[in-house]
Amino acid sequence: MTSTDLIDTTILPERLTIIGGGYLGMEFASIYRRFGSQVTVVEAAPKVFGPVDDDVAAVAEGILVDEGIEIVTGAHTTEVRDGESSATVVYEKDGRQHTVEADAVLAATGRAPVIGDLGLEAAGVRTTERGAVEVDEHLRTSQPHIFALGDVNGGPEFTYVSLDDSRIVLDQLLGEGKRSTDDRVAIPHTVFITPPLASVGLTEKQARAAGHQVRIASQPVAEIVAMPRAYIVEDTRGMMKFVLDAETDEILGAALLSVDAQEMINTVALAMRHGIRAAELRNAVYTHPTSTEAFNDALATIVRSDI
Repeated sequence: MTSTDLIDTTILPERLTIIGGGYLGMEFASIYRRFGSQVTVVEAAPKVFGPVDDDVAAVAEGILVDEGIEIVTGAHTTEVRDGESSATVVYEKDGRQHTVEADAVLAATGRAPVIGDLGLEAAGVRTTERGAVEVDEHLRTSQPHIFALGDVNGGPEFTYVSLDDSRIVLDQLLGEGKRSTDDRVAIPHTVFITPPLASVGLTEKQARAAGHQVRIASQPVAEIVAMPRAYIVEDTRGMMKFVLDAETDEILGAALLSVDAQEMINTVALAMRHGIRAAELRNAVYTHPTSTEAFNDALATIVRSDI
C-alpha cells in the first residue's frame, strides 16, 4: 500500500514492512513502531539518512534500532508475495535471498509526477527524462503562458517548496516578475522521526569537497547543559552538529537531531540566509526554558578544526 492507504487503514498491522528508507519510510517506521507495530525497513542504499553525515546518521539510526525497528540496508527487494492473510517480502542482500513476513507492506520508494492524462504533448509542453514537467527558474513551461507548480515540476517534494512555487508564479502574473527558484538559499529539511532530524546547508563532507576549511561544532544532546526543554520532556537523545567556515565563521550547514529540531533549524537557516555568523548565534540571548538555548552550548564546542 501507499502511505495514503496506510493512513486510511483503521486496523493497526502487527507486522509492518517498509520498502524504502527515505524520508517517508523512516517517518512511518517511527510512527508505527510507537503505535506498537513490529517494523522492518528494507533499504537498497548502504545506509539510511543518506543526506546527512555518517556520524549524525549513525546516531539517528541507533535511536530507531533501540526502539525496536529492524533496519536492513544494502538490500534489494525482488518480490512481494500476497497470501490470504499476510504477505512475504523477498529481498537480496550480500548475494543471499531473505524473506520477511508482514501483515502490511508500505511501498516508500518514491513517487512520480502524475501527468499521463494532462495532454501535455498536444499542448506542446515538454517533459524531462524523469517524467516531470520541464520548467525554467520562473516555473514557466515550454509554453510561456503555462506554469507548473509543486511536485509535478520535478523540484524538491516538500509542501513548503510548493508554497514558494505559488509565490514565484504570483510574482510573474501580478508582481515585478523578479522572484525565481534561484532565490532559494539554505532551505531546511526535516525527517519527522522521534526526535526529529533537521538539516540545512552543506554537510561536513560536502563542505570539504567544495574546498572550505572547516570547523566542526558537535555535541550530544545529553551533554548540552543549556537545553532544559530536552530534560523537561525527558528526551535527551540525539546530537547537534554545525559545519562552520574556519576563516569567516560562516555557518555552512547544520544537522540537528533533537527535541524541537524542526523549529530550531528555521532559525539556523534564517541566520545562514542573512550572513549571521556562528558567534552571533552562539552569543545570542534566548528565552528560557527552550531548546534554542542549546545554541549557546553547542556552538561553543569546537571539536575539530582545520586551523
